[in-house]
Amino acid sequence: RRPRSHRRTRRPFATDARGRRRGSSIMTPTAFTPRADPLRELLDAVDDELAAYVRRKFPDEARESFPRAVRTKAADCCVQWAQFASKRKMNPAALAMEVATEFQAELDARANAGETRGTIVSCAAAGVYLNMSLNRPKVFEMALRSVASQGETFGHTDAAKGKRVIIEHTSSNPNAPLHIGNLRNVMIGAHLARLMKACGHDAKEAFYVNDLGAQIGLTALAYTRVYDKLEPYMKIDHWIGAMYAVMNTCQELQQVGVKPGDLEDACKAGKDAVDALMQKSLAAVAGDEKKTKGVEEYFDIYQDLRERFEKMMVVMLEDIRTIDDIKVEAGKLNLAYEQQEPWAIKIFRKMVCDCLTGVQQTLSTYGVQHDRFDFESELGWEGSNAKVLEIMQNSDYYVPQTQCNDKGVPQGAYLDMSGFITDMGFKIGKGGYQKDYPPLYVLRPDGSTLYTYRDIVYSFKKASMSDLILNIICSEQDLAQQKVSLAMAMMNPEMEGRQYHLSYDLVKLTTGKMSGRRGRYLLADDLYDDLKTVIREKMEKKYKEKGEDVSKEMFDEVTHEVSTAAMKYALLSVSCMTQINFDIAKITDFEDASAPFILYNSTRLTSVIRKFEERSAPGGPLPELCSLDDVDYTKLDDDREWALLLDFVLPFASMICDSAMPPLPKPPALPSYGMHRVCDFLNMFVRALSGYYGPAGVRILPVQSQLDQGFTDFAAMHARVHACKAFKQVIDNGLRLLMIEPLERM
Repeated sequence: RRPRSHRRTRRPFATDARGRRRGSSIMTPTAFTPRADPLRELLDAVDDELAAYVRRKFPDEARESFPRAVRTKAADCCVQWAQFASKRKMNPAALAMEVATEFQAELDARANAGETRGTIVSCAAAGVYLNMSLNRPKVFEMALRSVASQGETFGHTDAAKGKRVIIEHTSSNPNAPLHIGNLRNVMIGAHLARLMKACGHDAKEAFYVNDLGAQIGLTALAYTRVYDKLEPYMKIDHWIGAMYAVMNTCQELQQVGVKPGDLEDACKAGKDAVDALMQKSLAAVAGDEKKTKGVEEYFDIYQDLRERFEKMMVVMLEDIRTIDDIKVEAGKLNLAYEQQEPWAIKIFRKMVCDCLTGVQQTLSTYGVQHDRFDFESELGWEGSNAKVLEIMQNSDYYVPQTQCNDKGVPQGAYLDMSGFITDMGFKIGKGGYQKDYPPLYVLRPDGSTLYTYRDIVYSFKKASMSDLILNIICSEQDLAQQKVSLAMAMMNPEMEGRQYHLSYDLVKLTTGKMSGRRGRYLLADDLYDDLKTVIREKMEKKYKEKGEDVSKEMFDEVTHEVSTAAMKYALLSVSCMTQINFDIAKITDFEDASAPFILYNSTRLTSVIRKFEERSAPGGPLPELCSLDDVDYTKLDDDREWALLLDFVLPFASMICDSAMPPLPKPPALPSYGMHRVCDFLNMFVRALSGYYGPAGVRILPVQSQLDQGFTDFAAMHARVHACKAFKQVIDNGLRLLMIEPLERM
């Protein structure tokens, strides 16, 4: 590129009747810099032109003190003079008027002398502001060239300069399918990864596989009882989730004195037998309120599960009735796995990987793929647990486990978080850490590690591979996540501010409740099927109304993409800490703010471009599209298309960076990532587009009657087709940030 002060711009050029430029030797102006923020670059150009005048007027002032131009709705851009004037004890409104008069005179003088117009073409004072109008043809040309040359990377920048980020998301228990709550986690994490990559981060998506713990041991125990005896008759992760629900219920029944085999026999005998067994069981625990409640609850859950999974339960109960203590057996299995017993590894890994295979099928439906799967068990096997524990035990805030604490009972090892916060002088109360901060328990009284400790170990592992860690987690886990980050800083001060979590609120169902114990969830797979059913009905109706005949392949492809897009938009269109009330009717509405609405309006734009291409084919009534070199950018003279450029095309990169690169505050404050910003941006963009080329908007392509009457303004048509292509590219790029593939037809 030429240095900024030596760039040349082209005057408006003449075109022939078919919209082609007549010969010109004037150099094409430089487009915006690839992987830079075009809006900021445009405002920098404005600053440079204005600074040349300010430097002459105030020769003693440093360039850094000059006011900066900003985008505003009142003008193309403006400069505020209040601060500059205040430091010089000047009246800011008077200064703005003086600058406007003198600078406009310079602009007029250059124009009268035949000099090439710069970025600024006029200015006027408005109170303490200097409002400026820009050279529209020049800005349009630079923008359209940039969009065309950068294509799918337009809007991407190198703002982060390759900063390494690990985003841990999904991390669902590997013994159940994904439900709607998991799916919000998935969408936030995957979308954030795409935003950060677009800003120049080296972002990796990690799935932490929690393959240790009581739930996993119970599921593995059930898996060993069923795997060789019964072929799965449902999706594998659903199958394994049902096993866990059944085994957990059987364990809970044992805890209240009920033998699962007896209840199974009673169920086979009939309702009277079940009622009799319940009365006997309640009598046995009379006076124990907790156990009485347990008997009533788990009798109900068992029968509910049996109605849905009877075939599986008949097989499972053949073995379960022989297990005296399910909890103990599951614990033995867990211990064998932690100790790397080959036979236990074979069981656990087969069960966990089977479940993850089903989970990945669901993730693939929504276009999500992790870069790495990290197994919790391997933290111990590779020695990381022992290494971190050695460091932790040398901390002044580590309190070891004991078999008899001051209350005479066993107590696990913990970190004195309150003492650490006080000694470090961290803020307590509003905006800081809570008062009487609870300890962080890391070991059981027997010395075995707790999952909270393993979370710390995994966080250090992630830190060794990155410059920043972001964990996507439900707001219910805020305190737990805060403790982990605080423990990292306790053990290594350099870890302060290296790990943050992004909280999100729950998804509320319009009907029903989710229950893992009952094996009842609003499953991501079932929800997709429900969405697709509704979308197919609506799409089929639209095609019939239009009289369009589409192939089965296209219909399936479109309805799949619209269905997944509806889900993604619904989960990302509100701020993370806003609770979502999930309503299928609303998120599939083609007339309201939704993914179907955005896709439908974007395909209308695609239709305009396609119609032009069909009518400009050899033998068609329209001339073929000229190159960007031959576009007459002065023809883009409608205020609506100028607003689309300034409000959406040029700020696209800024919007992405603002969403993905908020300031990183001092803990415990959390950064504010704008996960809803792209949805808002696209919704407003397509609404503005509807007003631009709709019935009351600009006619982009001439109708046949106009051609019959001698229509000749092909230059304006070509300019606007190129503009529509740029608008479409920006929308497509925004959709891909949401993991939504743009559609050509709908």
